[in-house]
Amino acid sequence: MPYAFATPRSEEIANMGRSAKGFLVDWDGFCALGNTLVPEAADFLRANQTRTAIVSNNSTCTPDDFLHILACNEIQLERNQVILAGMEALKRATGFAGAKVMVLGDPHMRGTAKKMGIDLTQEAADVVVLLRDVRFTYRRLERAVNSLSNGGHLIVANPDQTHPGKDGGIKPETGALLAAIRACVKLDETKIDVVGKPSPHLFQMGCQALDLSPDQVVMLGDNPATDLAGANALGIKAVLTSAKSPDVFEILLEAL
Repeated sequence: MPYAFATPRSEEIANMGRSAKGFLVDWDGFCALGNTLVPEAADFLRANQTRTAIVSNNSTCTPDDFLHILACNEIQLERNQVILAGMEALKRATGFAGAKVMVLGDPHMRGTAKKMGIDLTQEAADVVVLLRDVRFTYRRLERAVNSLSNGGHLIVANPDQTHPGKDGGIKPETGALLAAIRACVKLDETKIDVVGKPSPHLFQMGCQALDLSPDQVVMLGDNPATDLAGANALGIKAVLTSAKSPDVFEILLEAL
């Protein structure tokens, strides 16, 4: 089997941990809730700083944001060990030379896009980058779908519909906004790139950051549709659990 579950196969998870040379870990809902690290996850990251890469569908933060959170928990990772779907979506947009780009995301990420040299627009766009946008409005939706219906290229940070919040509630994700766009335009007739998991890009970058091959790492995540499906497609072993059931961290720490 290419994957395991946190319970009841604790011995299988321990064996996977002992045989792994590195780990790819999810963030939202696994290591952290509302960008607050789960104590057990912090312990695991602290013990495996040189052989862990964060591969997250997060599209509201930059690697520097994550590095600050980690440093506050006495965890030191290199910048290339933090791979985020939102940043990778913006990087993809830089490949469209001379394009007018609409970024549906929070001001922090739009400011990041501007610093990257992306020519931003609020009106008709050649490229629409869809991130998690907590200020998503009817007017933004209207501008985006009209840009796409006129031949614009859509770059989607991730297909996640929700992620768990710190208060135990549900946080709508980028995929929920994609559903609104899908209701207005035919995506099968639209030029579209989906950057985040389960697409292989983040997994491949994580392996590259650790200088390991897919068969040498284990993916730790909470989403079967993205973390497990994406890992399985590349032959990466994976463990499914969540930040609310952190036993897997304790199992792995005892095994290592």
